[in-house]
Amino acid sequence: MMGQVRPSKRKRFAVLQNPFAVQERSCTSNLGMISIVLALTLLSQNPSELDGILARATQYVAQYEVELGNLIGSEEYVQTSVLLDNSNPPRVAKRNQRRTSSDFLIIQVGPEWAALRKVNRVDGLKVKEVVPSFADAFDDSPEANAKRLRDMKTESTEYNLGEVQREMNLPTFALRVLRQSEVDRFSFERAGTAKVDGVQTWKVRFREKTGRTLVSGGKGENLFSNGTLWIEPETGRVLQTEFEVENPFARTRVKASISVTYGMGKKVPILVPAFMLEHYDSAYNVIDCRADYSNFRPFEVDVKFDIAQPQQ
Repeated sequence: MMGQVRPSKRKRFAVLQNPFAVQERSCTSNLGMISIVLALTLLSQNPSELDGILARATQYVAQYEVELGNLIGSEEYVQTSVLLDNSNPPRVAKRNQRRTSSDFLIIQVGPEWAALRKVNRVDGLKVKEVVPSFADAFDDSPEANAKRLRDMKTESTEYNLGEVQREMNLPTFALRVLRQSEVDRFSFERAGTAKVDGVQTWKVRFREKTGRTLVSGGKGENLFSNGTLWIEPETGRVLQTEFEVENPFARTRVKASISVTYGMGKKVPILVPAFMLEHYDSAYNVIDCRADYSNFRPFEVDVKFDIAQPQQ
């Protein structure tokens, strides 16, 4: 039918299979109390200004994840993929760009969150409906919902460009660095100050020191991340994040960088992702993406999942 885009068939070659896999975590439900204890401990043991800010940020993330719940919004996503040939030096063999307009769902699955897209338009053309809306996709069966979630994650990447499979482009992913269960595995240092949307922040560099890392390779290898957090020192609010990781174990070395800037929600009383920038770099493929978000609001459907416990 003219004016509609049919889902593309996924290529079965030249794809870097899961160069970055998100590690599953278990966590306690009493995050608020634990983070307060952690904050007091940090302040009493290391009464430096940076430690105090990190303590407030850890407490902020604990409360933020309690309040985040499930959110649905709109996403405008622009991808540019450049394929390089094997000449020396490499030359551009192909360049593609794609714009998608989607319903974007951030949904809690056990102690973690997942990002799902329901693509409505590709390069301005309406996509033929092949999946139900998010509101109609789930039912009262936790087991069926878990299977549906896996299927929807696959469908969410149907229109991704390039040879690098991406699983960690959840906008809130970098906040995991500040979880009370993770923060001790990182080193932190101040890297100056900067204003984010008019708010004065501390730039805090982080580096992952010990495993089990937040991101793993395709065969479970520990991939140690680093990056920057822009933290409002008085409140601990995180207004911007940059998360970087590299996989030297993939068929070709892959580097990834994801930056997210937050803004105050109009329909929810918390900071929500405003836009996200992604950069992926392998020997033969460079991918740049920008996602702009709007109209975040609570997803009112109560969804339960049958989730297997992570292996320890």
